[in-house]
Amino acid sequence: MLERRRGEIAVLLSCLLGSVFPVIAILSFSAVSPLFSAALSTLVAAAFFAALVARRCGAAALLRRPAAWQDILLTSLYIGVAFHSLFFIGLRFTTAGNAAILLLLEVFFSFLILGLILRHEPMRPRQLLGAFLMVAGAAVVLLPNVSGLRWGDFLVVLATAFGPLGNKHAQAARKSSTAEEIMFWRSMISGCVLLVLACGFESWPSGAGLCDSFWYLAVNGVLIFGLSKILWIEGIHLIPITIAISLLSVSPVFTLAAAYFALEEPVTVFQVCGLPFLGAGVIMLTKKTAGLPVEAGL
Repeated sequence: MLERRRGEIAVLLSCLLGSVFPVIAILSFSAVSPLFSAALSTLVAAAFFAALVARRCGAAALLRRPAAWQDILLTSLYIGVAFHSLFFIGLRFTTAGNAAILLLLEVFFSFLILGLILRHEPMRPRQLLGAFLMVAGAAVVLLPNVSGLRWGDFLVVLATAFGPLGNKHAQAARKSSTAEEIMFWRSMISGCVLLVLACGFESWPSGAGLCDSFWYLAVNGVLIFGLSKILWIEGIHLIPITIAISLLSVSPVFTLAAAYFALEEPVTVFQVCGLPFLGAGVIMLTKKTAGLPVEAGL
């Protein structure tokens, strides 16, 4: 029970930091294109994790091949490259509020892929109901304006489908590697791949643009791609991924507030009405089942 609570606290702290991610990313687009923003933020994160690994294990540890090499490569592909490239490009064509709410569909894909298809984590009827309520909450926000959905919305939804697979391999890698090692290699690998993609499809940002967006890239790299990811990996090491993903439903509240003040995005009635469904889904998914043991880090 104590491990479960520690895992839930780590995930919630990660969500709090990550909730400003769409806002910071959109602010960086004023001077840097989406793929370059993703690549440079990820490489800043790689430098942050390199410092942590070197301090804990020595500089030589950065040259050693990690034990969970295959899982680290796959989580780099699914999250570092696929998720981040689709999400950053999607943010160019949608709002921070919409993106934050659509990210909750990762709950649906987690239960669909990990629970029903791969049978990676156990499923209970109450959890299915909770997942349904959370998806319904997202639908309340978006369906009234379905004719006006942006391409960015669809790219964000597509990005969320890669999250559960990446989390599955990150969870497996954590059994033999530290969170810092996993994130150093994931950030280094995916940052280099994203930079190559950015050079191939976008124009290199000007020096003035890089200076203007420096603090946004630094915050993204150190706090959001850095500290929040350590908390996330530690969290899913202690609790099932489906439960951890479900706790993400608190993020849109903070994102909507940040977007209102930083980007002057109005909070709509539909967004407010959708939040109770999301809250109910969290309760259904995280409440302890009487008489059943709590399984951590499956």
